[in-house]
Amino acid sequence: MGPGAFAFRLAMPFFDGWRREKFYWPTKSSPLTINAFKASQRGDKHMAANIRRTLSTAIGLAAAILLAPKMALAQNADFPAQPIRIVVPYGAGGIGDITARALSQYLDGVFDQPVVVENRPGASGLIAMNSVKNAKPDGYTLVMTSNTTVSAAKHIFKNLVYDPMRDFSHIGMVGSYNSLALVSPGAPFKTIEQLVEYSKENPSQMFFGYTNTSSQVPAEMLNKEAGIEMTGVAYKDPSQAFTDLASGQIQFMFMDTAAATGFLKSGKLLPIAVTSPARMSDRPDLPAMSELYPGFEFTGYITVSAPAGTPQAIVEKLNAAIVNAAHDSRFLTVLNTTGITPQTFSAPELLDFINKENERWEKYAAVAKLTPQ
Repeated sequence: MGPGAFAFRLAMPFFDGWRREKFYWPTKSSPLTINAFKASQRGDKHMAANIRRTLSTAIGLAAAILLAPKMALAQNADFPAQPIRIVVPYGAGGIGDITARALSQYLDGVFDQPVVVENRPGASGLIAMNSVKNAKPDGYTLVMTSNTTVSAAKHIFKNLVYDPMRDFSHIGMVGSYNSLALVSPGAPFKTIEQLVEYSKENPSQMFFGYTNTSSQVPAEMLNKEAGIEMTGVAYKDPSQAFTDLASGQIQFMFMDTAAATGFLKSGKLLPIAVTSPARMSDRPDLPAMSELYPGFEFTGYITVSAPAGTPQAIVEKLNAAIVNAAHDSRFLTVLNTTGITPQTFSAPELLDFINKENERWEKYAAVAKLTPQ
């Protein structure tokens, strides 16, 4: 039943009573009619006034029901009418932060409203995700989401304070990214084959660093595929992990290009492979891990989400803006320099993509033996 039909049915008994009070003889089917008739017979002005007030309320309620959808459409059409906030679950300088700032600059021009980036690091993203989950679902509070905070969440967080699918409206995808296999330039191995051979000969001397699931899972995949047993060392700060890798405290790690850019440019770290399905166009000399181990592929994703219940019209408007950003030269330059491959979906397509990623992470979690902490 549409809102118009519902409003009509709601108001009819009141209209019926008013009509019968003035013009028609009452029937037993309408209590309001009977009361109105009795009131008119005995000259009860108070009763008649009550009926008029009831009628007025009914008309107002019916009008509200009829107009509510139009008012909502008008409000959504005016979106955004105030600044938008993009929350980043991590500190400044990471791949999520760099992407959020590039996106905010693009949206500034599209919406003619300020788009502000707010870093809320802590608890591996839980603090930021929980804050956005509880925000008003009006499109003015967004969060940069990823495979870590969505697909991998239940595998790494024991006390997860949000449901990645139920508590959020997933709006649009920015792109996907690969991880680089990194070693120190002074290491006795310069290829994955040499690293595997060295690991088999020196199993107690091989340690890999990781800061999140995107750097832990591919290393554990290599352990399984190559039949080696490198020991993982957890780090909170990528910079400290890179420093230890460069100095030989650890021997190997996977990390996204954005985080490692400074150490790569300075020559302190050496990339020897990439986790993308094929070689990267800007690093054609680096072999893909799948060339050595068929099926070895690991990519992360970066998406934009909002609190569950965000109006569909606003979701679609934001999605369209994110899709169009992938055609903006300045935005693309930032993505390319951080190793992100632009990839966009409609909101329904994004939901399908994330569901498939969730299934893939079931396999990743098993391979890496992830235990919720």
